[in-house]
Amino acid sequence: MQKLFKFESNKTYFGLDIHRLGVKVSDIETLPFYDFFVDSHVGSTYMVNDDESYIYLHDWENFCYGFILSGKHRYSK
Repeated sequence: MQKLFKFESNKTYFGLDIHRLGVKVSDIETLPFYDFFVDSHVGSTYMVNDDESYIYLHDWENFCYGFILSGKHRYSK
């Protein structure tokens, strides 16, 4: 379990790159559980810069932590 929470420099969960503004939505779209993430992100903010959308890093990491530990997101029953 400990290995799951150690990252390479400038990487976050599932090997996604960390950018100055967060994690690119286009990178998250490549993951097989993208639709599940979208369901969990309803009502949350994201940032748009130069026609690229970003999810705040703390939002992405909170989602991933819960998803890995429980297989659920904040709106799951």
